Amino acid sequence: MRERDHVDASEGQLLVLEHEDRRAAGMRAGNNVELVHTDRSVGRLPRVAASVKRRPGRHRGSSSANGARLDRRTRAARAQGREGRDELLAAALRVFARCGYQQASVDEIAAAAGYSKGALYWHFSGKDALLLALLEERIDAPTREMVALLESAPPERDMSAEASREFARRLSRQRDAVLLEREYWSLAIRDPGLRARYAERQTELRGALARALEARARHLGTPALPMPADDVARIVMSIIGGLAIDELIERGSVRPELLGETLALVYAGLVARAQGPAAS
Repeated sequence: MRERDHVDASEGQLLVLEHEDRRAAGMRAGNNVELVHTDRSVGRLPRVAASVKRRPGRHRGSSSANGARLDRRTRAARAQGREGRDELLAAALRVFARCGYQQASVDEIAAAAGYSKGALYWHFSGKDALLLALLEERIDAPTREMVALLESAPPERDMSAEASREFARRLSRQRDAVLLEREYWSLAIRDPGLRARYAERQTELRGALARALEARARHLGTPALPMPADDVARIVMSIIGGLAIDELIERGSVRPELLGETLALVYAGLVARAQGPAAS
């Protein structure tokens, strides 16, 4: 049976459940119900439900029973819709990481998730919308969490060790997301819309890091860093990005502690330089 590209996902699920209810009701009534086309995945796919042949003698259920079944189907379809969206995003992340954003297709993403294109278009307008949703939920969200951590951490806390742990965790457990972030960077160079979004995101993170560096300097008795904190934050972020690229290209080449050691060395040099003229 051919899939319809733009069929309503919820409608397809409701039709499947309705036919399953009819078959069950027919069996209870002693009727011989034959399912002409059986596809267990159809419960997930937004297809038109399989047709059912019935022999005479089927009795319709009461209106109250039909209403109860409709309520159950509505709740199930709503829940499936949320689950389907998450599965499509996860599939898009895998396909983008494997093929690259430019080479990936909507057909591949839908197939990787086990859905038809109709289900994908029910949630997203296309590949661009999938990318933006991934950036918001799988890349920008962790970035905002790191921003909040930097801003809320006490000045005496060793953020270099914290940064190393987070860096190692993301590279080991969220490698596809890190890879997509690097591709996002390359796409932003050529796309004005993505470039503006990327610049806004980087400015937010850089500002939080700069404020954390200034607070730590004050805690250590250093009135001011020898260079603008925003510049220091830019250097730190460039180090993180460079190490991420190295690790993506050659897995295992970057020691988990390397980032923390480098950040500690950079910061110690800045503090020593800031305190040197004052001490003399």
